[in-house]
Amino acid sequence: MKIRYQKLKGMEVLANKEGRLLGAVRRLQLDSKKKLALGLVFKGKLMSGEHWTKVSGVERVGQEVVFLSSMKAVRDDEPSGRDVKDMLGLPVMTQDGKRLGSLDDVIMDTETWKIAAIVLDSGGAVEIGQDAVFGQDMLLLRAGAGDDISELDEEGGFLAKVFQSESSKDKTSKKKTSKKKAARKTSRKRR
Repeated sequence: MKIRYQKLKGMEVLANKEGRLLGAVRRLQLDSKKKLALGLVFKGKLMSGEHWTKVSGVERVGQEVVFLSSMKAVRDDEPSGRDVKDMLGLPVMTQDGKRLGSLDDVIMDTETWKIAAIVLDSGGAVEIGQDAVFGQDMLLLRAGAGDDISELDEEGGFLAKVFQSESSKDKTSKKKTSKKKAARKTSRKRR
């Protein structure tokens, strides 16, 4: 499953084996060199303070709940990695010198916990590729990445467009055509 950090943040965390509700996700820690999630930090409801779990302790991610395998996955020490929220707002550039905007969100693959794509402040999303650099001061993507920006929409967003079926593509092209026609009519009325 692919999920945006902004949706993951705030999801309830549940220890599946014990049936304990542990709190809500507050932060996502990354290994920015490997472009991989290391752990989820959550603030406890029944447990005081912040705790965290390595992503290996996550059994699955549901629609509104993150399921940990058990309470044994909960850690109290300082989480390792770089906090995604500290990266939000960083400029996003390409190897060919094009500025794409600023980082607004990351999209994680919860099967592998790798970053699948990033969301730009303009609302578009782009797959990061293997050569992406998550630096201290900016994100650097492959040359030509600016040509691969996809729009996010209300009906499933970037991932729905990437993984849509042929029938969905037909519906999408019909919607785009009807939107263009509506825009032309509005433009003619203004004249």
